[in-house]
Amino acid sequence: MVESAFLDKMQKQQQLFPWQQADWHKLRQYQSNKNIPHALLITGSKGLAKSELAVLWAKTLLCETVLPGMLSDDQATACGHCSSCELFQAGTHPDYMFIAPEEAGKAIKVDHIRKLVEFVSLTRSRGSIRVILLNPAESMNVNAANSLLKTLEEPPENTVIILVSSKPSALTATVRSRCQHFPVAAVDAASMRAWLAEGTDKTAAELDLALSLAEYTPLNAKFYLDSSILAVADDLLNDWQMLASGTAKPTVIAEKWLKQPENIPINLVYTWVIDMIRYHSIKSNADILDSEIRTNFYHKDSQLLQNLALSIPLKRLFGIYDKVLEVLRLVHSSLNNQLQMESLLIQWSLIAQSK
Repeated sequence: MVESAFLDKMQKQQQLFPWQQADWHKLRQYQSNKNIPHALLITGSKGLAKSELAVLWAKTLLCETVLPGMLSDDQATACGHCSSCELFQAGTHPDYMFIAPEEAGKAIKVDHIRKLVEFVSLTRSRGSIRVILLNPAESMNVNAANSLLKTLEEPPENTVIILVSSKPSALTATVRSRCQHFPVAAVDAASMRAWLAEGTDKTAAELDLALSLAEYTPLNAKFYLDSSILAVADDLLNDWQMLASGTAKPTVIAEKWLKQPENIPINLVYTWVIDMIRYHSIKSNADILDSEIRTNFYHKDSQLLQNLALSIPLKRLFGIYDKVLEVLRLVHSSLNNQLQMESLLIQWSLIAQSK
């Protein structure tokens, strides 16, 4: 079990994100109605701050000020000042357990769940409730998931198990069926833009690019704004064009691209291919091109992509699109990322140069 720097930051979080108000109201209703599920599966796309929501609720459940019957405000969050909150923020609350893979991308193993089972068998140390948070829940291997079933089927009194998952379909059906499901609300584009624009000097065009790359999930968009992606986009697109013209080697470009953090190149490629397909499909309507193509604020990039798109048959563009989706699916797998990227770039080079 790992208490990462990211988790430490979440433990200290006191405020909800603007788009979480409705979800928070529902969570607090469980408390005020004294109908808290023994196991709650919080689901939704990555980048919607599910983890932060779950941690803040865990903290609020344990807070000695915000208790059912003591505070009726359904929007209230943990006070942050009582002894329970201080212990939580320090990562030493005796009635709270956080379970995560020991390394990003690894599995939650059966040994982790055995510690959970041992934890719930202990007498509560402070208040009337015990909270366990598993995140990401889909990282449990089969043995861990099976080991958790008995606890889910026969939940200890006054114990809440919160599971957070971006891929609930990857959980076993038996685990899913024993949890109350809580899909977080989607966020409208206007709200995301307003939130991203606060305290930043990024242009509207940069905000739009970040949102587009993040598939309209606010925290992912914030990551892109704060990362080097906007600065390197031109350079990577130049590589993409050089591969199309045969003036660059796929193996060399693949090695260069894999040095970028957080799969930035493949996410960019995904947007480029989508845009090329759109250019090709609506090339006869200049008004649609101006209003619909997300890259048109990069004036020279927009023209470059348009020229590439119109030089390649639409069927071949869909072929490279399928390859990009395959690489995106495998990006967090155990397969060799270098080989996957080389395969994609070789296919792009061949497609672009075929007449």
